[in-house]
Amino acid sequence: MRPSFLFRPAMLATGILLFASCSKKPEACFSVDKGSLSTKVNEEIQLNATCSNDADSYAWEYGDGAIEAGAIVKHKYLKAGTYTVKMTAKGDGKSDTASKEVVIQ
Repeated sequence: MRPSFLFRPAMLATGILLFASCSKKPEACFSVDKGSLSTKVNEEIQLNATCSNDADSYAWEYGDGAIEAGAIVKHKYLKAGTYTVKMTAKGDGKSDTASKEVVIQ
C-alpha cells in the first residue's frame, strides 16, 4: 500500500506541470476608431487591438513602410492609396495576425 500513497502526489505534480505548460494561441483582432477604413491624407486614425485574446504584445505594419508596437496606436498616411494594415498579437511564444485594408483619399 505504501507505493500507492507515494504515487498520488507524483500524479498530481505531473498533472499540474502538464496543465501549466498548455498555453493558448492568441486571437488577433483590431478596430478603427472611426469605425471606417476610409479616411483622408494626413488625417490621424487610431487602431485598437484590445479585443485580441491571450496576447501580451502587439506589432503593427501600416502598409506604407511604418511599423509600431502597442495595443492602441495612431497613424497618419501621407499619400492617397489603399494600404493593408497588419497587426500581429503575440503571447506565450505564439502569434496570430489580423489584417484590414485602409483606403486613403
